[in-house]
Amino acid sequence: MLGDTAVAVNPEDERYQRFVGKHVMLPLMDREIPVIADSYVDREFGTGVVKITPAHDPNDFEVGKRHNLPEIDVMTNDAHMSAAAGKYAGLDRFEARKQIVADLEALGLLEKIEDISHAVGVCDRCKSEVEPRISTQWFMKMKPLAAPAKETVLGGLIEVVPDNQRTILLNWLDNIRDWCISRQLWWGHRIPAWHCATCRQITVARETPTACQHCGSPQIEQETDVLDTWFSSGLLPFTVFGWPNWFCTAAPRACSDPAAIPAANIVAPSAI
Repeated sequence: MLGDTAVAVNPEDERYQRFVGKHVMLPLMDREIPVIADSYVDREFGTGVVKITPAHDPNDFEVGKRHNLPEIDVMTNDAHMSAAAGKYAGLDRFEARKQIVADLEALGLLEKIEDISHAVGVCDRCKSEVEPRISTQWFMKMKPLAAPAKETVLGGLIEVVPDNQRTILLNWLDNIRDWCISRQLWWGHRIPAWHCATCRQITVARETPTACQHCGSPQIEQETDVLDTWFSSGLLPFTVFGWPNWFCTAAPRACSDPAAIPAANIVAPSAI
């Protein structure tokens, strides 16, 4: 609630048409937020009015993008409330929940409390609740890869069995989204990018740089995120066969000089 940046209604809901474009005051934060119209809202569910928190909900994030809403992250990495949470800053998330309910009740803004069953993500290992939260991540552009993959299927070079899965595959390729390849894990292939403390730019390089390629500052630090496991597994053929050199299929060694072996036994890494 502390990160709400709009209230949304369905554009076809006649009950609220007169409010679209106006502003309401967000309780506890004393922040004016707009009333917007978006088809995402199910007018038959509840009151037909939904608060939008772009920084803490995937669906709200998409709504926020469509309406240019600000994204206010009210949490920290250790599940406490951030400075953006106002007077609740520093509180553990569960303590903040209790305090917010108490404050709403004290202000006479709490209509009722009831139990509602809904989906809550939990960690598979520790079973603690997972908080959706906006963050900076690394992505791979997928459209340039999906296009030739689709042509391969349409051209019959790959047979999909059963045939109905072929349609599903093509639909997936048509609607593919960029792939988030960064993970916040202790172990994995580190992303080859270095952040500059001076100019805040990013240097991406094959070898560890000694200075920022933008401003020359030596105050650079490598990205702490690691690559997604599936992305890392795709690197295996290259890493074990001497990439980026050519390698020889006739011997388990990298061939830095392709001319030294018969052409029939030379394979480029891109052909794997």
